[in-house]
Amino acid sequence: MSQATLPLLVEIGCEEIPARFLRDAERQFGERLLGALRDSRLLPDLGSSEQRNGDSPAPELRSPKPAATTYSTPRRLVVHIVSVLPRQSDLEEQVMGPAAKIAFDASGKPTRAAENFAAKNGVAVEELLQVETAKGLYMAARKATSGRPAAEVLSDVLPRVIKSVAFPKSMVWETTGVRFVRPLRWILALLGEGDRARSIHFDLAGVRSGKHTRGHRGSGAGRLDVVGFADYAQKLRQHFVEFDPESRRQSVRSEANVVLEAWQEAVADPELEEWVVNSTEWVAGLRGSFDPRFLKLPREILVTVMRDHQKYFAVEDRESKLQPNFVAMLNRDRDATGAIRAGHERVLTARFNDAEFFWNADQKVPLAQRFADGWLERVTYQAKLGDQGSYAAKIFRMKALAEQVCAGLEGQGRLAASQRAHVLHALELCKCDLTTQMVQEFTELQGVVGGLYARAQGEPPEVAEAIYDHYKPVHIEGDCPRSVVGAVVSLADKLDAVIAGFAAGLEPTGSSDPFALRRAGNGIVKLAVESLHGLDLTILVNQTLRSHATVLGAQAGLDSGELAQRVDVFLREERMEFYFREVGALRYDTVRAIVKRTKILQDLVPSAALARGRALERVRDTDDFLALAAAAKRTRNIRKSANILDISGGRPDPGLFSEDAERELYAAYEGLSREIQKLSDRGEFEEAFRATATIRPHVDRFFDKVLVMSEDPSVRRNRLMLLLRLNEEVFTSLADLSEIEPIGAEGGKARNG
Repeated sequence: MSQATLPLLVEIGCEEIPARFLRDAERQFGERLLGALRDSRLLPDLGSSEQRNGDSPAPELRSPKPAATTYSTPRRLVVHIVSVLPRQSDLEEQVMGPAAKIAFDASGKPTRAAENFAAKNGVAVEELLQVETAKGLYMAARKATSGRPAAEVLSDVLPRVIKSVAFPKSMVWETTGVRFVRPLRWILALLGEGDRARSIHFDLAGVRSGKHTRGHRGSGAGRLDVVGFADYAQKLRQHFVEFDPESRRQSVRSEANVVLEAWQEAVADPELEEWVVNSTEWVAGLRGSFDPRFLKLPREILVTVMRDHQKYFAVEDRESKLQPNFVAMLNRDRDATGAIRAGHERVLTARFNDAEFFWNADQKVPLAQRFADGWLERVTYQAKLGDQGSYAAKIFRMKALAEQVCAGLEGQGRLAASQRAHVLHALELCKCDLTTQMVQEFTELQGVVGGLYARAQGEPPEVAEAIYDHYKPVHIEGDCPRSVVGAVVSLADKLDAVIAGFAAGLEPTGSSDPFALRRAGNGIVKLAVESLHGLDLTILVNQTLRSHATVLGAQAGLDSGELAQRVDVFLREERMEFYFREVGALRYDTVRAIVKRTKILQDLVPSAALARGRALERVRDTDDFLALAAAAKRTRNIRKSANILDISGGRPDPGLFSEDAERELYAAYEGLSREIQKLSDRGEFEEAFRATATIRPHVDRFFDKVLVMSEDPSVRRNRLMLLLRLNEEVFTSLADLSEIEPIGAEGGKARNG
């Protein structure tokens, strides 16, 4: 029989939620409420007990699974679900009981075990069922549970769902101990619409739920009773609350156009736009002005002050020239008297006056003089590094590291001697802006200020640009420095940060990475792939630690070799895998195959590894290659079970071969290993992988015809040695083929980790 459904509207009203928490909280609330309703059998797609037992569902139950629509403002989290059952669907389940031989005696009479089981489940002994299982014949009871009214169930469910929404930081503000991001002020819980609307009653953290909401703080409205979603939406908008974040986003964009001149436009800033959307309930634009004299300051400084400190949009003309205006988004209706605009202008002028003063004062001591006079010796980089914890010591290490990189690039003809000089000079100056008043006030401008100051102080353009860019890439999809000089400076900074961080005992653990070493590692791999092709990070790390062994290795309580190994594993097995999955879009098992350290593949050259991975992706799903991967797994397992570490340095003796299949495999492997080496030296990785697949018939014949674990110890050892050489010089020459899974397997399908 058809059963009508009812809409459900739930709103959590509270004090202002921080903008950075809002969207995740909205998502969580919707997902957890929908999941709780599904678990409570209140969603139509679960159907009745008849449907659950395999019968055809009623027509109204064949619709797609209902979803929750979510909304949010700083003062509310909202979920609207169109279809909720007025009662839980009935539940019929089969409960397993004792074994039949225990439930009945030899004469067939029920025992105490059967009687107790039947009584516990509310059925007669005669109604018990016999069910055949893997363990034998067992008794079972068919238990039916009638559904409860939705309102009754929701009174239990909703408090649990609200309390389950998690935040990075929470508060406890009253005696019940409920934790939430901000104090709760009201809860709207409404089942039904119009005359059928009924509030769901419960108490949570001293707040009684009901059918009321509240308008904007500045609207003067008290409680607003609502009878459904349409009524809710209308009354909130009448009282200056736009509860839909996407509608507020459109308002932010349109309001900027409304308040600006036709030839002006707000500087695009998605992050600031997101902050405004998550910090307002009602959006109204306001255009302000500032003294044009401030336009003499660099654009970066002006935009940063407006965006990061005041949350204003900068304004430019159609030629992208900055204008002496800004756009502020108010969390209220219009500024009728202009008092708010005047206040914003006054505050921004004070900020710009500070920036102007800092700029002029900082120019009195150029960056080069700050370095020469030892200002960086008084600035701590990492206190746990002891005497080597100053920025001056960091610059010394970075220059030594950059010397090695420059030498390699010069040998490849990719860096001129003049550029090498620019790299070393940029390294001397790149951290000097940390001693300026501008960066001390506007810390987010470090690096940028250094580049601007270097340019203003007459440093070579290549040096100024490298300083400006040396924090790039900021994230895995960010831009790299614009020049090879900037790329080397950035690499030296990030690689020293990782090595020094590990030496200071600051390795990332779990989700904890307070010194952003993972971000630095991501930048290292990205630079090595996109800007500094052919860079071998293993060699670079080892060279760096050898030159600074007494400084960093001793600080860590490790020898330089052990510290180098930890850094190598971090870059290879964490950061390089992450980059290849997220940016390179390689399948998970392909990534594992190409980054795994083997006897042949000791290097850590990210650009070459990515090229091998892309070549492997193009050939890996052929029948021959998948069969070869299976053989590689088999070989790996034989090696493990046979414990052949004692023969790892030897080679097979052809004189001990007694089967044609092993002679053929030996000849094929010897020729193929030379061919693979020749092709890989030329960078022809796809051809090398295709050549690898040609050995499949010989491998198949060997496993079909040859007993590896021969009773003769010398023959067995020789065959194991052949497999060992095959594994090290073919199966793992360019990638560890034993990691490759068929396309239907989990590892083969996962492309993005």
